[in-house]
Order: sequence, then C-alpha cells, then structure tokens
Amino acid sequence: MAIFIASTKSISRGKGQSAVASASYRAGVALEDTRYGKTHDYSKRHGVMSADIILPSALTAANAAIDRSELWNKAESAEKRKDARVAREWLVNLPYELSAEDRKELAHSFAQTLADRYGTIADCAIHEPTQKEIDRGADPRNYHAHIMFTTRTAELDENNEITLTDKATIELSDKKRRSLSMERVSHEIKDVRQLWEQIANEKLAEHDHKLIDSRSYAAQGIDIEPQLKMGSVATKLERDKYERELRKAEQAKAEGKHYEIDKTPATQLGTINEIINERNELVWGTELAKNQLINDTADHIISKGHDIEHITPPQMVSDYVPKPSMNTAAVAEPITAPTPDAPKRNTHSPADIAAAMAMAHSVRAKRAEEQKQKNLALAQQRQRTLAEQNQREKAIRERIEQQRADRLKQQQREQHAQAEQLALENKQFVKDKKQMYGSVFAQVAEQDIEGIDKDKPAGIPILAISAANEVMHKLNNYIDEPSTPQTQRELAQVERSTLTDFVSDKSKVALSEIKRLHYTGDRKTHTAALNTVLNEFIGNHSQTADKTQQQALQSAQREVANYSNEINRSRGFEMGM
Repeated sequence: MAIFIASTKSISRGKGQSAVASASYRAGVALEDTRYGKTHDYSKRHGVMSADIILPSALTAANAAIDRSELWNKAESAEKRKDARVAREWLVNLPYELSAEDRKELAHSFAQTLADRYGTIADCAIHEPTQKEIDRGADPRNYHAHIMFTTRTAELDENNEITLTDKATIELSDKKRRSLSMERVSHEIKDVRQLWEQIANEKLAEHDHKLIDSRSYAAQGIDIEPQLKMGSVATKLERDKYERELRKAEQAKAEGKHYEIDKTPATQLGTINEIINERNELVWGTELAKNQLINDTADHIISKGHDIEHITPPQMVSDYVPKPSMNTAAVAEPITAPTPDAPKRNTHSPADIAAAMAMAHSVRAKRAEEQKQKNLALAQQRQRTLAEQNQREKAIRERIEQQRADRLKQQQREQHAQAEQLALENKQFVKDKKQMYGSVFAQVAEQDIEGIDKDKPAGIPILAISAANEVMHKLNNYIDEPSTPQTQRELAQVERSTLTDFVSDKSKVALSEIKRLHYTGDRKTHTAALNTVLNEFIGNHSQTADKTQQQALQSAQREVANYSNEINRSRGFEMGM
C-alpha cells in the first residue's frame, strides 16, 4: 500500500544553499548562477523522470512564461539578506501503485494547488530510484517529487514580465502572521499535509487503491516504534559494507562460484533498527491477521444475509493497531503472509528484541538529554554573547557621544577664539586706519593748490581726491607689510576698493561744482587741478581696481578732459571776438 510522506524545508543562504543550484540538481540540468558567477551542471544526473515549471493559474491565463534559469536567478536577486530563504521545497512520496502518468498528474495537481494558494511559482521534479540506488539497498518503489516554490508571490509588471514581489504568507514569521489574524506556520504546514492527503487519496480512490493517512502514529493509535536516526557516518558505513559484499559476489560469479551476501548490519545502530523493524513487522502482521478475521466475518455475514445488528463480534487476535514505520527514507514494503516456499528470515528472540528496545530508548533518552544540555548551553552562550555585544555597543555609543561632545566644545572654543581674534583685528585696523587718515589730513591741511579754494564746493572734492591718493599709498604699504595679519590685510583691501569708488564719485561731484563757477578762469583753473589729481590717482592705483572700477575712473577722466577742451575752445572764441 502507498505510504504518506509530505515534508517541507526551506532553502536558505544561511545554510550555504542556492536556489539555482538546488533547482539544477533536482531537475538534472545545467543552470547559470548569476549571483555567484558559476554554472551548476547536473545534466548527467539519472532518475529524473520529468521537471516542469508551474505558474499560478492567473499568470497562465495571461499567457505568461518563464524558464527555470530566469526564475531562480530572479528568486536569488529578489533577496538582499545574507541569510535569506530563497526557496521552499515540498517532498512528497508518489504511490508506486499508480502509473507514471498518474503520478505526474498527481504531483502537478498538488503543485498547482499550492501555487494558486500562495501566488508563488512551482518547479516540480519527479524522481525514480536508479538501478545503482536499488543495488545499494534503496526501495525500487521509491517514486517521489521534489517541488520547489518561490518564497515571494509572482506578478506581472507593466511590461507583462513576471516579477517577484512580497513574501508569501507561508514565509511570514509567526509574529507577523498573528498581526494579520493568521494561525502559526506549523498549522499552515499541517493544513498543506492534509491537502496532500486529500489530493493523493482522490487519485488512489479512482483506481481502488488503499488510502494514505496524514495523521501521526500517535494520533492514529498505532503502536509503532520509530527507528533511531542513523546519521551520515553510520549510513556510509552500512553502504560501504553492502558495496563490498556486492563486489565479492560479482567476483565470485566471475569465477563460477557462489557467494552469499552478508546482509547483517555493520553498525550497532543498524542492528538496533533492524530489530525495531522486525518488532514492528510482528505487530503489523498481528494487525493484518486481526483485520483479515474481521473481513472474513463480515463477508460471511453479508453472504448469508444475517442480521448485522445481532451478530456478536469475533474475538480479537491482538490489541495493537499498528502500521509500518514511516521514519525511514526508503518506502516500507507492505507486510504479506509468507508463502510456503519463501525462505525464513533470521528472527531475533524476545530477549533480543527487549534488549534492543531498551537500548533504543536509552540512546534516545541520552541523546535527548544531551540535546537539552546543548540547547541550554547555546542559550546561555547566546545570552552572554548578546550581553557582551550590548555592552560593547553601549561603550561604543558612549565613546562616540563623548567624541561628538568634545568636537562640539572644541569647535565652540575655536569659533569663540576666532571671533575674539577677529574683533581684535578689526579694532586694530580701525585704529591703524584712523592713524593713516589723520596723517594724510594733516598734510592736506597744510597743502596749497594754486587757484583752489579749500573751503569752496569746487575745491573740497579736488582736495579729497588728492588725500585719497595719499591714503591709497599707505594702504598699499600696509597690505604689503609681512607682519600685517590676514584679516587686517583683507580689511585694508576692502577700504582700498571703497576709496577707488569714492574717487570716481568725487570726480563727478567736483566737475559738477566746477561747471557752476561764474568765471571762466576759475572753471579752467579748477578743471586743470581736477585733471591733475585724477590722472595721478589713476596712474598710481588703477591696477588695484577691478574692471568695473577701472571703467568708472576712465569715464570720469574722459568727462574732465572733454570739459577742459570745451573751456579752452570757448575762451579762444571770446579772445577772437
């Protein structure tokens, strides 16, 4: 009869796994992994019966399509975390009683149902046991499907191309699911297992095969003892011994001899599991006999037409209601009554079974206790590590805050010192400027320009331009002096620019006042004096002026020269008259 296997696991970068590599292995093809820059090639892999991409029905209806390489590279690129889950796999056992076509239809039906349920894309690969695996002890009826699903829902973008968006609900944490009024992930997985039971049983019922049951043995009331987990080391030892025995048998056959293969386990775990399996077969055999007795009685009642309500039930053979163990990777064989010609297998005595069962329970209890202590030690270590990390982070934060506060204080001190220094330099420049202007004004007060009245509106701006010329000399010397601080040098340059503008303005004022003089002789005298001091200023200081200031000075110079020429022409005309 068919057995129930429907298990799930995540494919995660945290475990060193890749969605592209996993899909390549399960489909038996070569795929280019763009994230890691390598090619995974399992095209020589045997046992892959089919591998198909299954889209949600909505995308299929929209005529969307995507190949395997593009799909799983998109799944990888959609995740940014270094420990992200990049795919989810469901492993289901396909009933060997069904045909290859029915098994494929069953697997695809299950994959399509989940794809529609979560909006994800499935990659369904159906495997069969290879001859090499069978030679090494694998069950030849072990047909199964590896169905990989994207962890994110699939949608169409504006270009009608498939894109992976939000995480599917089955991938959400229990905390997130609670916030969405959803049950825990464990309940979701249980629902999916029951869904597989329903879909598989519908197909089995079509062909009148016995149905499967997703419930645990405890829930079914079955007294089946689970075998011990072998582990990779013990499994390798068992396989190595079996392969050595096969080679011996092949060598003996080549020599025309017969060699009886030693099928006894190579490890203590293998021996215990063999005894546990024999015990389970005995229990199951008893249950089969009980069921057969019940069926025979029912057939007899039906065939004789008896009143079923008044028939006394027959005596039960046993109180067990067991079923073959499902904890092994291989598909368990159904238990049938031995034929008379069948060779008797080596059976263990009740004492052996009891000792093996006691040892199995002892090993499991010891392992459970060791795991408990390990988990406790890991939890304590995590707490210590977390506390140390929090302490380090706190110290780092405090150090950063202290450094930030120190930098702020230093900046404030520097700004305050700079402000004080600037104030001192400004004060010193004002003092130096007063001294320069004072000395120049004293010289101008003693200076006499022939024909110029210092107290008249036309004479005052001419003397001011002459004084500005002298102040400019002092400012140039002040700027060029190496001992002059940079701030005071910049203030002196600003003052020099201001004086240049001052000269341009005063030239216009002086010319305007000259034009108001009554006598032509006074106008000519003052114009000549203005022309002299202005030309002297321009000749000495135009190189320190900017382009705009130079143009203003040259414009004033032209106006003065033009007016001088105009006075001379008018004077000549008067003398001719």
